[in-house]
Order: sequence, then C-alpha cells, then structure tokens
Amino acid sequence: MFYDKIKLNQGGYMDRRKLQLSLIFAIILVAYNIVLFLVAKVLHTSFWVSYIFIMLSLLFVIISFFFVSNENRKKQVVGMPVTVLSVLYFCAEFILGTIFMFFNLEFSAVFVPQFVLFILFALCFVPAILSPKNYKKVNTEKQLSNTDEINSAENKNTANEEKVEEDKK
Repeated sequence: MFYDKIKLNQGGYMDRRKLQLSLIFAIILVAYNIVLFLVAKVLHTSFWVSYIFIMLSLLFVIISFFFVSNENRKKQVVGMPVTVLSVLYFCAEFILGTIFMFFNLEFSAVFVPQFVLFILFALCFVPAILSPKNYKKVNTEKQLSNTDEINSAENKNTANEEKVEEDKK
C-alpha cells in the first residue's frame, strides 16, 4: 500500500498512521465544505462567524494529533487525553456552529457562545501541551510517597492498638 514512512521536504518522516489521519481529515474537510456551500443559500454574518469557529476547532484537532508530543498527547486533562478533549471540542463546535449557520442571528448571539466554548477548551488544552514533560511523573512520585506515609502511619496505629489490647489482657 504505502511505505511505512513517507519522506518529507525537511528531511523528517511521516509514519503511515499520520498519513492516513491526514487523508481522513482532508476528505472530511473537503466533503463538509462542498455540502455546506451547496446547501447554504445566503452567507450572512452568523454563517461566517460559525464557519471560522468550526475551522478553528478543526485546526486544534490537527494540532493535537500532529504537533503535540506523544507524552503531552497522552496527558489527562479533565479526566481524558488531550486528543480526546480536542475531538470533543470539535464535535461540540461542529454541532453548535452548524446550527448557528442556518439562522440569521445577531453577531453577538452567535459569537459569544462559541467564544466561551473556545475559551473553556483553550484553558484546558494550552496548559496541558505547554506543561513540563515530567509533570505526570512528578505527581505520581508525590502520590506514591504520600501513600507510603499513610500506609506506614496506618501500620503504626494498628500496631499500637494491638499492643493496647494485649496490655489490657
């Protein structure tokens, strides 16, 4: 089928999975735009605002899949990996934006909800991809040391309780 790695102009390589994902994103984008511009009769302000936010959300999905390191991509944000978060944001924006596109609403009525959704996503996404690589490792080590301290304290309490019971007998 395809080579395992496709040589890029900068001397880097793109593996087959990323190439397949790129093709899937491109096909979805082209199909969506064809259907959208064939169905939409009037292209008013709410249409363009929604279209920009949908394309912005797609850009974040592409960034999370292709430009974020593997370590950062797997980080848990709000209980889910960064890539899943970006896909959920895209789905929410896709639904909200597509609904707004077909109603000629006031600019602020279309812009504000989509902007709030974008800000909420950005507040989770940006710190996750910019945080240090050892963030999860450090937290795990702290949790383990806290767990060991708690276990040793519980063992001491249990030993003290047993000693007290023996003394009573």
